[in-house]
Amino acid sequence: MPSNLYRRGKVWWGRVQVSGNDIRKSLGTEKRSEAQNRLAAWLAKLNESSHDGRSRALWQAAALYYTTVIMPDQVKPSTAARYRVSLRQVGPFLSDTYVDDIDEAVISDLIEKRKLDEITNATIRRDLSAVSNVLRAAKSKKWIGRNPLDDYDYDLIPEKREPIVLPTDADVNAAIARVPPMMGRMMRLAEKSGMRENEIVTLERNQRMVSARLIPQIKLTRTKTSQPRVIPLAGPILEEAEAILAGVPQYLNSSYFFWHDEGLPYRNFASNYAQQKLDHKFTFRFHDLRHEFAVDYLQRGGNIYDLQRILGHSSIKTTELYLVHLDPMEQRIAEDGPGFMVA
Repeated sequence: MPSNLYRRGKVWWGRVQVSGNDIRKSLGTEKRSEAQNRLAAWLAKLNESSHDGRSRALWQAAALYYTTVIMPDQVKPSTAARYRVSLRQVGPFLSDTYVDDIDEAVISDLIEKRKLDEITNATIRRDLSAVSNVLRAAKSKKWIGRNPLDDYDYDLIPEKREPIVLPTDADVNAAIARVPPMMGRMMRLAEKSGMRENEIVTLERNQRMVSARLIPQIKLTRTKTSQPRVIPLAGPILEEAEAILAGVPQYLNSSYFFWHDEGLPYRNFASNYAQQKLDHKFTFRFHDLRHEFAVDYLQRGGNIYDLQRILGHSSIKTTELYLVHLDPMEQRIAEDGPGFMVA
């Protein structure tokens, strides 16, 4: 969604288009948080009309209220970014709709139109999650009596998992030889630790724990599930991850392992990686390196339950997807073997 807030001098102003006209208003405050509240109230007032004694609001007002007032305190920045993308995508379908007119039929029509655009079920489900949050916010403002998505049967749009395709060692080695050295180190760490892209991008040096009494380990705090976890850097493959970290040059006064320019953390790593794929013509995703680690770990005798903890999966069923890449003997070892992880 485009920004509806801007500054004139130190004072925040709001702007919105109504019936094609650009309307601007001083919000009378220098504080952004207060300006966000006043903006949401002003936009809601513009869109209110009488309907059976209740206030009404257009979708834009509810979406703006959610993204500026509710969302910042409720979801992680990465999730908020995904929700904003979803709300931009569904905006054209709902922009002129009053939120109290959004019912099961409107939702079904939205889904049908998204499918006609060849949008995947996984993306549609993420879109509906964002829409549902906006409608919950609208309910809290008494703009609607019920959220039609509270009772929606999501089994109607099953999320299909893409098959796991593993890059070959030759493909990975060739790509790492071509990309910038720091990106190559990050790719190699993903391959040898199973860490997610954002976990590597945000990894700080104080998260690598090394002592004479304990095995080296990484303590992750910023994870996809928001659940901290510990990765032991010992045993097959993981000891190679420790060697990678030990060899990363440190930038003076930077707390991050992986940096660019003057010790700054990466802010656009995903787009940089995508550009490297185009420039050097390799096809595997950064996330595929995590898959490669998981299969390699099990093939070298690792235990499936240890792997679950290393990868941070909330369900063992997710980890078990890697078993199809093993032969029968490797599967038995992965399911029954003692593993390597130290409790």
